[in-house]
Amino acid sequence: MTTLDGVVGFHMRKATLRAQGTFATAAGKKLMTGQYSVMAIINENPGRTQSAIAEAAGLDRSSLVPILNKFETEGLILRAPVKGDKRAYAVRLTKKGEQELAKLEDNVREIEAKVIAGLGADDHLRLIDLLKRFHDIL
Repeated sequence: MTTLDGVVGFHMRKATLRAQGTFATAAGKKLMTGQYSVMAIINENPGRTQSAIAEAAGLDRSSLVPILNKFETEGLILRAPVKGDKRAYAVRLTKKGEQELAKLEDNVREIEAKVIAGLGADDHLRLIDLLKRFHDIL
């Protein structure tokens, strides 16, 4: 047993790197961290501000802006000024963004099915619950 064997953060980081690599390979492209999550949040909450999206995704605004800039350049989102707040922008997916998200969702479902097959449905749900609790503790 090494010092790191009992460190949750070490195993979480390794799992995160593996998950990101698996997802990028399945999607067939280089993805920025959190791309799918940000797109899903925008899709489920069209017109939310960048600040609200960052909070929902667990990102700071400075991390979100490059992702949104990339999305905008690729024609995946539209940003519109919020009335009454010159600094805020509301974000929504374009039709192209909705199509891209649908493809990504297929990849996510495939990966989740693989995880469920490996862990079993109960442990899959238990892992999600433990990760949420871990987040809340810290």
